Amino acid sequence: MTSSAHAERATADVAATPAEAATRRWARTDATQQRILDAAIDVFSACGFTAATMADIVAASGASIGSIYHHFGGKKELFQAIFERIATDIERRMDSASPELTGPDRRRAFELNVRIYLQAMWANRRAAMVLASGDAPAGFDRIRRNTMLTNFRHLISVLELDNSPRDQLLTRILVATMAESALMVAMCDDAADAEPIIDATIEAIDRLTG
Repeated sequence: MTSSAHAERATADVAATPAEAATRRWARTDATQQRILDAAIDVFSACGFTAATMADIVAASGASIGSIYHHFGGKKELFQAIFERIATDIERRMDSASPELTGPDRRRAFELNVRIYLQAMWANRRAAMVLASGDAPAGFDRIRRNTMLTNFRHLISVLELDNSPRDQLLTRILVATMAESALMVAMCDDAADAEPIIDATIEAIDRLTG
């Protein structure tokens, strides 16, 4: 798989609109659920989704099979819950910065959107790489593709781009830029390594939209 394909997966799978957030089953998780999700990330990262078994997740989490099915369901639902947890974290971070995001300076608001999003991708880097691996439940890739442009248009809506050919092309370029940047950030082991990538992304977007 090319880096662009990986990047598209890593970003599209975790950008979500507020309307989608309202319908999540796992927007708030307790300690047991968090432990199960952490274990599922470990197992999917080590084995891949297809090869991983529920027995692996039971062993890694210390939870019973009944508890896992009660809280989530099977492997597919656990994979979906990982996606939802990342999206919830992004929204939480954006909500905490909402006064700046809704200010009159639209360019500043967009830059802050980008920074918050990419910092969240680094904080959730292991989970993001699981989602970007290409080894996913049946139907997940279709959902990802169908929601990608919608989710990113929400992120860049503060720029008020229109439907002209120029702005349609610019939207696609911005999506691709964010996708590659998110993958690069998720591959960083240290936050100090991620920040220059985030700064460079914002600089590049400024040039594109200036």
